[in-house]
Amino acid sequence: MPIREALRRAPKPVRRCALVCAAALAASAAAVLPGPDVIAPVDAVGPLEVTAWAPYFSSNAATSLAARSALMSESTPFFYGVTDALTIAPNGSASQRAAILDAARTARTNKGTPIIATIVDAMGPLGMASILADPGVRTQHVQTIVQFVAANGFDGVDLDYEGFAFSDGRASWTADNGGLNTFDNWGAFLTELGAALHATSPAKRLEVSVPPIYGPEHDNTAGYWVYNYPVMNTVVDRVKVMMYDFSVSNPGSLAPYNWVDKTMEYIKKVVAPGKLLLGIPAYGRDWVTKIDGSCPVSATAAKATSRRNPLMSAAFTNASKAGQTPVWNTNVREYTYSYVESYAGPDTNAITVRCNIYRTVWFGDARSIGERAKLAADKGLAGIAVWALGYEDAATWDAIAAVSAGQPINAPGPLEKNLTAPAVVAPYPAPINSSGPLPARYLDTRAGYKTSDGQYQGGGKQAADSVLELPIAGRGPVPGATKAVTLNVTVIGAGDGFVTVYPCGTRPQTSSLNVRAGQTVSNSVVTKLSAAGSVCIYTQQAADVIVDVFNVLPDDSITTLATPARLLDTRPGQPTIDGVASGGGALDVSGVVEVAVAGRGGMSPVAKSAVLNVTAVGAAAPGFLTVWPCDSARPSTSNVNYVKGAATPNAVVTALSASGTVCVFSSNPTNVIIDVFGEFNPDDYAAMAQPARLMETRSGQATTDGQFNALGKSAAGQETTVMIAGRGGMGATPNAVILNVTVDSPEIAGYVTVYACGTARPPVSNVNYATGQTVPNMVVTKLSSAGTVCIYTNTKTHVIVDVFGTLTI
Repeated sequence: MPIREALRRAPKPVRRCALVCAAALAASAAAVLPGPDVIAPVDAVGPLEVTAWAPYFSSNAATSLAARSALMSESTPFFYGVTDALTIAPNGSASQRAAILDAARTARTNKGTPIIATIVDAMGPLGMASILADPGVRTQHVQTIVQFVAANGFDGVDLDYEGFAFSDGRASWTADNGGLNTFDNWGAFLTELGAALHATSPAKRLEVSVPPIYGPEHDNTAGYWVYNYPVMNTVVDRVKVMMYDFSVSNPGSLAPYNWVDKTMEYIKKVVAPGKLLLGIPAYGRDWVTKIDGSCPVSATAAKATSRRNPLMSAAFTNASKAGQTPVWNTNVREYTYSYVESYAGPDTNAITVRCNIYRTVWFGDARSIGERAKLAADKGLAGIAVWALGYEDAATWDAIAAVSAGQPINAPGPLEKNLTAPAVVAPYPAPINSSGPLPARYLDTRAGYKTSDGQYQGGGKQAADSVLELPIAGRGPVPGATKAVTLNVTVIGAGDGFVTVYPCGTRPQTSSLNVRAGQTVSNSVVTKLSAAGSVCIYTQQAADVIVDVFNVLPDDSITTLATPARLLDTRPGQPTIDGVASGGGALDVSGVVEVAVAGRGGMSPVAKSAVLNVTAVGAAAPGFLTVWPCDSARPSTSNVNYVKGAATPNAVVTALSASGTVCVFSSNPTNVIIDVFGEFNPDDYAAMAQPARLMETRSGQATTDGQFNALGKSAAGQETTVMIAGRGGMGATPNAVILNVTVDSPEIAGYVTVYACGTARPPVSNVNYATGQTVPNMVVTKLSSAGTVCIYTNTKTHVIVDVFGTLTI
C-alpha cells in the first residue's frame, strides 16, 4: 500500500507499474459474458495461507476481519507510519484502530492467528533511503521497530516502504553518480532487522510488501529491483508481491492474469515459493477517457473529472446504476464496462455550462480472486494477500475457501443490468444515413455523424468569425421553390459567442443563439431562404453546428423580413434597429417592459403577429420570461427559462396587441434582447386567446383542463401521445401548432423529439439538455389526423407543453 494513498484514506496505491509492465503483457481485447463453467479443482498442495491488510480507512475492515478470521493465517492491521528513524506513529482515529486490534486479538486468542502490523514509509521522497544510507541511523531504526513490536505485543511486522519505487527516483537505487545505493542498503537493513527480531523470539516474523521484478537485470525493464529480492530470500519470512495496478494512467486491467502468471513464475526462481504471498486486488479503477464540453463547479466538487477507485463489493451495483452490463474479459480475467455522466450548472464565472464525462471501469470479483488464488496454489506459493479487508464481498471468501480446500470454484452466470436504471445514451439523436420526410437533418459538423442525404456532414467545427451557406431548397423532401422554413439549430460551443441564421446577403446585427464555451444550446428559427434556396450561418466562435429542417412554410403564410431587426436591448450602450427601446437597463424583479413591434425594422404597421427571438442576458438569479400581447392578461406560462449569468435564447411566435406591441415579464432581474424575423399571415396563424398548458408531468402544477397532468417524469425511451386539438380554447383541429416544450430536472443528458403521431419518429431533436437543466424551445409541428403529437424522451425527465397558436402549413 502506497504511503500517499494511505495518508489520504484512499484505496490501494497509485502504482507506476505500467511504466515497466506494458512490455510484459499484450492483453487481448477479446471478451465474453461469463458462462456457468466450473474452474478445475486445485491439486492438493496443503493449506493456502490467506492474509489481507486491514486499513484504518476501510469502514468494514474490522467487521470483515472478525467474520473471516477462520480463514486467515495472520491479521495485518494497517495504520502505522514511519515519520523519522525513531518514530512510528498511528493514523486514523483511536476507535478505528481499537476495532481492528480487538478483532485481531480475538483471532489470536481463539485460533492462535499471529498479528503482523504493517508499517509504511510516511517520510516523503528520499527520507527512508537517507536513513538506510547511514549505518548508525539505520541501526537506530532497527531498534525502533523491534521495540515497537514488543511494546504492542505484535508477532511481527510487515514493511511497506514504497517510497523507493514511487517517489525517490531510480538514480537513488545504486551508488553511481552519487546515488544513495538503496539496493544494497535495503539488503543490509533487512539482514540486521531480521536478526534483531528473531533474537527476541524465533517466532517473530519479518515480512515485506513490495512491487514485482521481471528479470535479473538492473535496468528499466526489470521492474523494482531496488528491493533486493535475493537478500529478501535469505532473511525475510514472507514476501508479499503486490501484483496489481498494471494499468494506472490509462484504462486497462488491474492485474492481467498472464502478467501475474509470468511474473510470479520468474520471482519464485529468486525467492523460495514457500515464502511468497501473491498480492491480489479487491478494488477497481474508474478512469475518465474523454470530456466533451465545459464542466460546472458541481462536477469538480464531486471529483467527477478524476479517476475513482470503486470497491469490488460495489462494482456490480455501480454498473447497474449506470445502466451497464459488465463484460468478462477471458484473457485478463477481469470485468470491464464504459458509461457516460452528464453535468450542467454554473461554472466559476456563474455561467451555465454542460459537459459529458466518458468513463471506463475495470474490476475483479470473487471469480478473479479465486482464479489468482488457484494460480498461487498451482505454483506452490505460500499463499495470497488481499488488498484490502472491507473492499471484498462474501463470495470472495467462498472462492478463497474453495481453492484452499482444493475444491472447484463455480463461476457466476450471465449478468443482467438493472432495467430500472436510466440508460446511458448520446445527448443527440442517433446518426442517420437515409433520405425521408421532414423533419430531417441537413447539417451536422461533428465527426462520425450523418445528415439525411449525406451532404454537409462531418466537416468539423465551423471556424470562428465565419459564415457557412447551407442549401435547403431542392434537397430531399424540401421543394426547390421553397421560400421559408422552420429549423431547429443546435450549437456545441468551443468559446463564448453567438450564432446568427439569416437568408444570406448582408448579415443582420442580431443573434439566433447565444452560447458559452462547453454549452450545448438549441433554438428554433423561422427564416426566409435566399434566392438560391439557402440559409447562412455565422458563428462568432468556433462551434459544431447541427441543423434540422422541420417545416416548409407556404409562400403566403409568412412574411419574413429581408433582414432580421433588433427591437429591444436593455443593456447600456447596445443599439436597436432605430434607437428605440435601447439601453434602458435590466428588468427588475417582476419587471415588465412593453415593446413596439408593428411598423419597426420592416414590420408592417398593421402586423397582427410576430416571429421573435427573445434572449435573457446576465440574470442576477434563475428565473423566466413571459411574452404576450399587452392588451391581454399575462398568461401563467413561460417562454424563456434562464439561470444566473447566462445568455439564454428562445424563439417566440406571439400575437401583437391592438397597438402592435408585446409585453415581456421577468421573474428576476435580467437584461432582455428581442429580435424580430417576420410575421404570419392572419389567415394562416391564429393566436390563442391565452397560451394554454397542455401537458405537465410535475406534481403540484396544473394543465388547462386537468388532462395530462402530474404524470411523473417521462421515462427513458418513452413516447407520449398528447391530445392537442380542441383543448385550451382551440377551435377545429388545426393543421399545425406552435408549442413551447420545456424539460425540467432530467436525470441524465438527452433530447426530446416532437412529431405528428402516426408518422415515423424522425431522427432529429427539438430540445437538448444536460442533467438537472430546465430548457425550453419553441416547436412548430404538424398534428396527426386525430389532433395529437407524440413526444419522445430519450432519458428520464419532466416535460411541460404550452400551446401558443395554430398554423396552416
